[in-house]
Amino acid sequence: MNTDNACATDQCTVEKCDIFDFMARHVGMTVIHPGGFAATRRLAKSCHLDSKTKVVDIACGKGTSAVYLAERYGCQVVGLDICEDLVGHATRLAKRKGLEGKVTFHIGDALDMPFPDNEFDVAISQAMLVLVNNQRKAIQEAIRVTRPGGYLGWLELSWRAEPTDQFIKDVSTVICAYCMSNAHTYEGWKKLLTELGVRDLNTIAATMDFRGMRGMVADEGLVNTARVALRYVTNRRVRIRMRTMDRFFKDHANYFGYGIYVGRK
Repeated sequence: MNTDNACATDQCTVEKCDIFDFMARHVGMTVIHPGGFAATRRLAKSCHLDSKTKVVDIACGKGTSAVYLAERYGCQVVGLDICEDLVGHATRLAKRKGLEGKVTFHIGDALDMPFPDNEFDVAISQAMLVLVNNQRKAIQEAIRVTRPGGYLGWLELSWRAEPTDQFIKDVSTVICAYCMSNAHTYEGWKKLLTELGVRDLNTIAATMDFRGMRGMVADEGLVNTARVALRYVTNRRVRIRMRTMDRFFKDHANYFGYGIYVGRK
């Protein structure tokens, strides 16, 4: 995932850094987009990937989704993220998996991608648009680098009901999820995407599934789940924030959902 200008620094504190940075840097999770890998699979299926497809994974983070797509479909995947350390992590992951010939990673900004027009068959991103202030530019860039007729897919946090001003304030002050103020309702996302020229838009609306440890094992695997559990047990500051987040999500479950938005150029 990326932000407008720069990735988070190591000075990001447990208590105050944005929720995505907290989960990645302090909790140690590698799959932090809504819906986890189950949602990634639905996104990939909707984009009709196969072994001949060339995909760009915009704001690829640690590369887990890009590597999964290459393994599952045999497609060529190019990952892009603005954070050098995340790109390094992703590159090492692809090497460990023996996928250097299928997956490559680049440092770059989602608002100004270093790729020519019409370069990819499919462009996807997961929980990226909420992290940028200029969402229109990010969407236009995804469209630009996709070939005519190609698929465009976004997986984004989506409000199930129009949020109140107080709820949006609490999202920032209680759980420090500053980026969530950039989220839209399902209808809001659809309006934005169609206005910018995405054709044949199909939306899959889903509720947030807080599956706890079982869901974490499915996404992170046993080894990393054990690492996360150890941090929770041994780091009081991490434990306090995670409990606060858990209570907030459960108390406001009527708002939290996500959408898979897939269309054509």
